[in-house]
Amino acid sequence: MKKMSDILARYGELVELLEKYNHYYYDLNRPVVDDAEYDDRMRELVEIERAHPEIKRTDSPSARVGGGISSTFAEVRHDPPMQSLGNILEESEFDDFHARCAKFIDPDEREPYSAELKFDGLAVEIAYEKGRFALGSTRGNGESGEDVSANIATIRRLPRTIEGVKEIPRLTVRGEVFLRHDEFDRINAERAAAGEQPFANPRNAAAGSLRQLDPRVTASRELDLVLYGIGRMEGGEAPASQAGMLALFEKLGLPASPHVAFGDLDAIREFYRYWKENRHTLNFDIDGVVVKINRFEPRERMGSTSKVPRWAAAWKFPAREAVTVLSSVDLQVGRTGVITPVANLHPINIGGVLVKRATLHNFDEIRRLGLKLGDSVKVIRAGDVIPKVTEVLTERRPGDAKEIPLPGSCPSCGSALVKEDIFLRCVNDSCVAKRLEALKYFVSKDAMDIEFFGPELVQRLYDAGRLRTVADIFTLAMKDLVALDRMGEKLAEKILASIDARREIPLSMLLRSLGIRNVGDHVAKVIARAVKKLPRLMDITHEELMEIHEVGPGVADSITAFFGDASTRSLLGSLAGAGVTIRDEPVQDEARDQVKGKTFVVTGTLARYSRDEVESLIERYGGRAAGSVSKKTDYVIAGESAGSKLEKARTLGVRVIDEDEFRKMLGEGE
Repeated sequence: MKKMSDILARYGELVELLEKYNHYYYDLNRPVVDDAEYDDRMRELVEIERAHPEIKRTDSPSARVGGGISSTFAEVRHDPPMQSLGNILEESEFDDFHARCAKFIDPDEREPYSAELKFDGLAVEIAYEKGRFALGSTRGNGESGEDVSANIATIRRLPRTIEGVKEIPRLTVRGEVFLRHDEFDRINAERAAAGEQPFANPRNAAAGSLRQLDPRVTASRELDLVLYGIGRMEGGEAPASQAGMLALFEKLGLPASPHVAFGDLDAIREFYRYWKENRHTLNFDIDGVVVKINRFEPRERMGSTSKVPRWAAAWKFPAREAVTVLSSVDLQVGRTGVITPVANLHPINIGGVLVKRATLHNFDEIRRLGLKLGDSVKVIRAGDVIPKVTEVLTERRPGDAKEIPLPGSCPSCGSALVKEDIFLRCVNDSCVAKRLEALKYFVSKDAMDIEFFGPELVQRLYDAGRLRTVADIFTLAMKDLVALDRMGEKLAEKILASIDARREIPLSMLLRSLGIRNVGDHVAKVIARAVKKLPRLMDITHEELMEIHEVGPGVADSITAFFGDASTRSLLGSLAGAGVTIRDEPVQDEARDQVKGKTFVVTGTLARYSRDEVESLIERYGGRAAGSVSKKTDYVIAGESAGSKLEKARTLGVRVIDEDEFRKMLGEGE
């Protein structure tokens, strides 16, 4: 059993730590620990207070919400106070939450709970007086916040007036200000160009933008807003449930999240699991799902603690961000020879995955981060898949931290490296690492898409001396595969069947799979449709390539150099000898006049198609699918929850169409 003196010492240490974390997170917008570590420390503090209530301080961090008040903004009192939310970190804790709520819910209730996305932004309260925007404030410490009315007024999605609410003389609503990913990238690009330090993440950028002393700076950044609650409503017929409140928001033209669910435990679990797996498809950050009792009457009976409501909780996703230590840096050689520095990290669990390595992109990025060996770094799983170092915690830097040296030679073949723009490149075509990466790319989903043929199998066959060029793939036999360890006949049969399925391919698939510099899927299709036949492509000139729409000098240089090389012609001969047939590219006789030659951008969620399906249709009918809106964009196809791309299209005067209009352009509509 621990001594009381040890418990008191640990309690004091936790209070001091959490106060420091709160100060950096809320007041300076510069978090020094990840959410998972903060939650662990807070949970430890609460457990001590539960076991020893006599030592709990009146100013304990467990009783506070948010941060302090900036001296640069007027103070605003919140009535009622803006509370925080308790966290659910495990599914068993969700069951515990339900057990507490079930005592207050009618057992015959069909939709006892509501669930909505937990936006990762800055909590705000907005007041309307007689239907006109009157005041906007931050949450602050929950009791009082900062008057940021001038800055909140710049948010385009926030109506300055709400019509038809004369019966509601005063209405205060609560929500979250956040920044969409594409706007965050734009802001950081501008800051980098101006020599300013980029923001670490969208939340920091949103917080920094909302607390600008000059509203013109805030207005230049397209902040977004989602509302999820009512603080106080005077007059009018008050909603009786979360569903009713969201319906009222829609009637008044107030922005609320379209991603909500109502139902029983199973419905809420399904909503949570769906967004845990698919949050990377959103154009903004979320870190969980907020679960609430739907009807307000049982909420009132359950009440709140001094900090959190008992009838609501934030069911947090497994952490996607964590802090660990950089121990060393490896150099990875790509299929085109680009050298990518890769961080070796002290192993850390991020979102249920043990992360040991993360990309550092290039040596310019290392300099931008100010990264040294031995540094504590913040790591995220970008899109929940690729670990990436995003920030250096310089305040934790040890005295023996070392500079990361710039390499002068290829780590695989020892050839001198060439600096090209921000990249270092190995230009030795005989480099083993380049050849291996080219083989791995050839079989990948983005290239030939040969099922069951992954990077590990490429490596094993290479080590066995059975694979040297992509043509060798089509000469593999059963005996080659079953000779490998852990390779059974059934799996070998599947691999060989997948290889056979790629023995006849269109020219565009071959072109995208050969790993030619500057030639991705779209450019490969553009060139293949223009030249149609492989013999024509092999003899095409630089000038003829430049005449093809969307082909620039870099692409033309890469194509002519690649097909002009004797080794390429030898490889194509080997592919033909191995039984691979390259079909002429189909003529685009399906092209629609309204689509052909036009550039489209898709934004939001469509009812009939996924984004990939729409972009495939655009290309099939002779158009181009782009990722961002510019003056050269012809159409923006806008679905539900369209974001800043829609706003930018309107600003630039780009024509915006919906899904039905697009179908009519294809001849599919009524």
